[in-house]
Amino acid sequence: MLKKTILLKMMICSLFVTNIIAQQSNQSFNLADAIKYAQDKSISVQQAQLDYNRSKEQVREYTSIGLPKASAFIDYNYNINLPTQLLPDFLTPAIVGTMERFQVLPAGTSANLPVGQPQPVKFGTNNNLKFGVNISTLVFDGSYFVGLKAAKGLVAMTSKQTELSVYQIKYNVIKSYLTVLIAEENKKTLEKNIENLAKLANETKAFQKSGLIEQLDVDRIELALSNLKSENEMVARQVELAYNVLKFQMNYPIEEKIELTDNLNALMEPASEADLNESMNYENRIESQILKQSEYLNDLNIKRYKMAYAPNVSAFFTHQYQVQRNNLFEKDEAGLFPITITGLTVNIPIFDGFNTDSKIKMAQIDKNKISLQIKQFETGVALELSNARIAYGNAKQRLENQKKNLELAEKILNTTKIKYREGIGSSMEITTAEQELYRTQANYMNALYDLAVAKTDLDKALGK
Repeated sequence: MLKKTILLKMMICSLFVTNIIAQQSNQSFNLADAIKYAQDKSISVQQAQLDYNRSKEQVREYTSIGLPKASAFIDYNYNINLPTQLLPDFLTPAIVGTMERFQVLPAGTSANLPVGQPQPVKFGTNNNLKFGVNISTLVFDGSYFVGLKAAKGLVAMTSKQTELSVYQIKYNVIKSYLTVLIAEENKKTLEKNIENLAKLANETKAFQKSGLIEQLDVDRIELALSNLKSENEMVARQVELAYNVLKFQMNYPIEEKIELTDNLNALMEPASEADLNESMNYENRIESQILKQSEYLNDLNIKRYKMAYAPNVSAFFTHQYQVQRNNLFEKDEAGLFPITITGLTVNIPIFDGFNTDSKIKMAQIDKNKISLQIKQFETGVALELSNARIAYGNAKQRLENQKKNLELAEKILNTTKIKYREGIGSSMEITTAEQELYRTQANYMNALYDLAVAKTDLDKALGK
């Protein structure tokens, strides 16, 4: 009995843990959560963020060019053979001349001396040791300061590119999310149709058993029900595909379950009058901001090349100690000799073979290309916005028409069923009315999807 009790408790705990795991793996997302999840998990966004971080390090790298540099050094040489220099015999004439002045030798003796041979003389000591510090810094370089602005501008550029990646992820997730909701709505509609048609099939069978209708009427409705079930299976696969696309856009594990909590109607916000009529503000588009930033960076590039014609100045300072001894560790020999040097270096460009001039002209050509890209982009956005507004208006009108058609198709089917139950209608009329209803429902769902996509495209065109 005790073993059975323990086994039962283990089974209950196992089921409890399994249920918790299932709940954890089946995550729920509204549209805002799905967008945030996708942006956090997106590989492209992560890559853009890494590019942004790298650009900040590039600014630090470039800034270091103008900061003081300090280094320490140790230089040791051991002269196995000391350097030797041949010197003329300047000692003998000097000694003889001195002796002549003191009248030790008769006057004129030095004039009659023979020319002496050069004498080999060794200079230096066996051990030479130097150690000290070097400090240098850039004092003035016009191209450096312009380049520093350009480096910071690059950070702003990569930040905008990160925003563009985030923006594109949001657009893709919204479309995929709406696709899933519409596919789910379509599946619910089909299941409701199957339920209604199954009730009608049961009624028809009862009428046939009573002898009120023929077997042919039963077969027609059974065939319609079978076709509807086959279509429902196909729609179920479409729903699964839509979920997989959404998971892919979110970078969510394909094998795990996902649940959407937003309602389709709640997401179908109508476009405002401003969205449909006001002129386009191109600055709202991140692509425009990136192009303008590229233009700004190109202007800085031209300025940087022009500043290369100006002189640049750098300063340096060196302090070192030198030890020259035959025995490096002999304290009685000469000690440390300090050496301190400071100064400026001025570099004045005169002629570089038109190298800088070519760079300036190429940068100006690049600027003209960017200006053309901006014009082309604005023309494309104007066309995109115009088409998006037209598509939205058409989709909205089509949805209104399909809504009226759906109400009419439902009314026709209900009237046909009443006539059939009263014995003044046929199963053929019911089948035809059912098919018209299903076709109208499909048209309505397509119109609903088109309106959702058109609104999303309109928001994208406006840069919202």
